[in-house]
Amino acid sequence: MENLDKELKNIFTKEENVPEQLTKTIQKTMNKKEKPKNKNIYYTIRNVAVAMVVVTLLGLATPNIYAQIKWNIEYKEFENRPVEYGMASIKQAMENGYEKNIDMEYVYHDNIGIKLSSIMITDDFFSMDVDFIFPKETIINTETFSYGYAVYDESKNVYGVCEGEVFDLEKITKGKGYWKKLYREENIKYDKKANFPNAIGEFPGVRTVTTSKEGKIITNLSMSTPKKFPKSKKLYIRIFDIGYTMNQYNEENPKLSVSERFNLTDVEWKLEIEVPQDFYKRESIELKLAENVDGFELEKLTVTETGTNIIFKMDGFIDLVMSGKDMEKDEFEKKMDDALYITNEEGKRYSYTKNDNGTYMNGTYKAKFDLNKSDLNQKFYLNFKMNDKQYKIELLQ
Repeated sequence: MENLDKELKNIFTKEENVPEQLTKTIQKTMNKKEKPKNKNIYYTIRNVAVAMVVVTLLGLATPNIYAQIKWNIEYKEFENRPVEYGMASIKQAMENGYEKNIDMEYVYHDNIGIKLSSIMITDDFFSMDVDFIFPKETIINTETFSYGYAVYDESKNVYGVCEGEVFDLEKITKGKGYWKKLYREENIKYDKKANFPNAIGEFPGVRTVTTSKEGKIITNLSMSTPKKFPKSKKLYIRIFDIGYTMNQYNEENPKLSVSERFNLTDVEWKLEIEVPQDFYKRESIELKLAENVDGFELEKLTVTETGTNIIFKMDGFIDLVMSGKDMEKDEFEKKMDDALYITNEEGKRYSYTKNDNGTYMNGTYKAKFDLNKSDLNQKFYLNFKMNDKQYKIELLQ
């Protein structure tokens, strides 16, 4: 534990993809109703990570907790649980038919079948449904079902890699994660000193969409990027570490909480698909300001099938971002929303999406708006406040 502070500082001060398990836990911690002002986010992150390491170590120290505790493990049947992406523009793209079905049969190993059933790719968003089928007698907790995956194309462009195991900080920081094995196997270049993979996608995640008593589970994996997904013609998808986690939280003494991971198989699936033509022939739309404003530089504004991405520089914006350390969450979000937003000719306002609030990157800022290509049938304006002056500039193609 003595090097934990140093490792955490290194991780959160580098531009690296942080594992989904850690980001989810941090997000849950930051979203609690009663929490102090965000005076020092580093210590909040540190406390979360320490707690996770403690739980992991305790789980390792008690490898037989499954036999000691009576778990309630059963398939919990849902009917078409919707996947909430948090953006209406993604849902709209699906309703417009941009998402494509994949014609694939189940591939079986250890009596477990896996197939890919649908896919969607834009410059900034990737989504795929993965279906699982298990023998009916399989013991599994569907609420904590998870798996690891990797997605890359014929040119070795890595979309994303997600470890399937319980987050283990020591393992990750010592470079023993799955991704380095994959990169070596596929001859993909990487920094041997890096803790996390240099992938195109950010914060890849898996969500269970539907489960049934017949042993079927449908999941959705998705990721976004501030860069650009390539126009790939073939994708390779690896699925591994299929299993579930059992947790027992001790309310009286949280340090005595235990966690154990149960893998259902050690087999790794290696699947490949031909990418539908609509995806590798896609074209995004670039917009620009009708006039320039001193102190504001619009480096790029791109509208895709699933959203609008903007990269910009603005005088004084760093001071606004830093002021958030002394504000409550709602107050800070309101101030950020007023600093930069988009409106249409009818006055409808498009604010930052909640998962992308003016992120700093390479001396500029990036933000994402819930506005897609199908909306571009009217005038739009970029609104921003700089040096106590409000601006409203038309956006042109």
